[in-house]
Amino acid sequence: MNFGNNFPHTPNPMKGVRTVYDDNDIPLGLSVFYVKLIPTRYKKSLSPARDTVQVSMAEHIVHGPVLAMSKSAQTPGLSVSYDFSPLEVHHTEQREGILSFIASLMSIVGGVYVTVGLVSRFLVGAVQAAKKHD
Repeated sequence: MNFGNNFPHTPNPMKGVRTVYDDNDIPLGLSVFYVKLIPTRYKKSLSPARDTVQVSMAEHIVHGPVLAMSKSAQTPGLSVSYDFSPLEVHHTEQREGILSFIASLMSIVGGVYVTVGLVSRFLVGAVQAAKKHD
């Protein structure tokens, strides 16, 4: 089942779903699928926005012997229950500017420099203290 364009980088949970009833006595059953659809507007940087749908799915299976023993009014078959979200999600991807990237890079380099200096001072102090005791 498809519900329009899928949300990027997310697999469709309904694709390739198969239920095989291999009970020897009663090869029948009831499959119930609960599907939640969330409308989403996806905007990638430097491209137009597109309307997509995020899909989540849960499956409940009642095998033939259980269905027969329950003596309920349920009949074997397939049932799909849809739940449409009344809210729309807006997802926007943005790239950081070059200045933000350079600032992050410089802070990482500075942090490494300070950490190496502290470790170096600690090791030199430990070696000098060990020499004084000898």
